[in-house]
Amino acid sequence: MFALLLLLQSPSSDIIVTGQRLVEVQAECARGDCTPLRDAQATIALAEEKFRGGAYLDAKRLLSAAIGRNRDKGAIAPRPVAALYEAMATVSLHEGDQNDYRRAVAHQVAILRDNLPPDDVAVLSATTALGDMWIKLRNYRQAESTYRGIEQAALADGRAYAAMMAGMKRVWLAAAMDKPREANQMLNELERRPIAQEPGFRTALRVVRLRIAARGGDDGAITRLVGEIAEDQDTGPILIWAPPYASNAAADANAQARSFGAPDPVPVRSSDLASIQWIDVGFWIRPDGRTEEAEILRGSRTPGWAPTILAQIAQRRYSTHPDAKDADAAGTYRIERVTHRSVYVTPTGSHIRRRVAASGFEVLDLTQASAASPPT
Repeated sequence: MFALLLLLQSPSSDIIVTGQRLVEVQAECARGDCTPLRDAQATIALAEEKFRGGAYLDAKRLLSAAIGRNRDKGAIAPRPVAALYEAMATVSLHEGDQNDYRRAVAHQVAILRDNLPPDDVAVLSATTALGDMWIKLRNYRQAESTYRGIEQAALADGRAYAAMMAGMKRVWLAAAMDKPREANQMLNELERRPIAQEPGFRTALRVVRLRIAARGGDDGAITRLVGEIAEDQDTGPILIWAPPYASNAAADANAQARSFGAPDPVPVRSSDLASIQWIDVGFWIRPDGRTEEAEILRGSRTPGWAPTILAQIAQRRYSTHPDAKDADAAGTYRIERVTHRSVYVTPTGSHIRRRVAASGFEVLDLTQASAASPPT
């Protein structure tokens, strides 16, 4: 669930486990008896249990308390402290508190940038986090400006990796904003950079180009494109194309207005209050890149929007696997947490900030997240 946990490897022989033992270890940390690393490991693991069970607010309280205990430890333990902020950002985004999400991402990036070398893997992995944050907040102009600034600064400093990461984000943002000519022009420039010849970036750039070509394409065109990218055994299936999720016109209009600092065109009433709605969906990605057997595994009561998620997953197309012609090959099973998006606002005529429904969904791959469990 929280990617920076992969960076919290420790030579310690201490073992953190789930269940009662985890609760006990985290309680020790809550009393101030743990190192920042152990505190981050135990608290994030327990918060993830709460999150997976749908107790988003409990997870936030755990993480907030741990951040308070370790706020001044960034210089001596930047990775654990940044991991706490990253976890807080993930939970806050799903819970709908955009202010907490924005602050957590900013602190995460600042701690890594200020206390680790520019070429450290943690710094590189967080290179585009601020731009990604603005996309999640639906402020696409600020996202483009942020990515462009990162790319230009990285090019000036000779940091080819960071420049390429930001550049690819700019390409995909342009494509998402229905600017295919601009996206392809930027992509052409990226492909001329020496770093583009490295295997990882060569594949990534090819996937981006295919995704641009697949936008709005018919099933036959998508099938041909999917076949051009074979699944990498190390990375697993690569999403090539997916239809958009269903949207809410009123919520979309309000989100657009808020991004410009304007009042909501469809005012939120003082009586409006949204609950946290989520589901876990399991599905197979077959070797030919198609999805099958999508089903709701659990959730906060089966909400009315759940069938639209199943329909969206059924239409996705992933990269093909080398075993695509083997009739007995099972493929890859995936579980995704889907949370109906919400935001906190102060309605007209009220002084109470509250969570209200927004348009869209937050999605987290829980199968991938299981690989990011605390080291044992």
